[in-house]
Amino acid sequence: MAISPDQQEKYIAIWAKAVDTQMHFNEMSVKSRQLGLTFVAAALGVGIVLLSKGDSFAFPIPIRGIEFQIHIAVVLLLGAWLALVAVRGLDLNVYHKMLRGAVTFGEDFEEHYMKQIFDLDKGMTQAILACTRFRRHQVRCFNGTGGGSWRGGSLHASSSLRLFG
Repeated sequence: MAISPDQQEKYIAIWAKAVDTQMHFNEMSVKSRQLGLTFVAAALGVGIVLLSKGDSFAFPIPIRGIEFQIHIAVVLLLGAWLALVAVRGLDLNVYHKMLRGAVTFGEDFEEHYMKQIFDLDKGMTQAILACTRFRRHQVRCFNGTGGGSWRGGSLHASSSLRLFG
């Protein structure tokens, strides 16, 4: 079945928006990680400075008649840990799930529509997924010569999400 040039342009516009959406959620994930790292680094820095000032930043907490001294740096570090847990939850439970949905849409759209326009074995989303689904495997990567030409190669998926999660 031949696709009209007008329909091809519509498909390409939808695909471009799908890629933009994938990029958006990926950027949001990166920005949330940067914010979390910045907050933790700042809390550690302030905590170190306060610890160097001695016990003047400690406050007493009486528990069952016994008075404990808690340094404000402990409260700062606890706050930084809670912020890191919140950023991790936002990243993995919101942005990553939305990114996976956008990628799944892109993969399906490329499979059912973009293959009709371009003479390729795989679309961009499919090729990226092939490179990231498994830790070690043979994948077919585009060699840049055009005409749907692909070559095999061994790639390693990034483990940053596993390390962060």
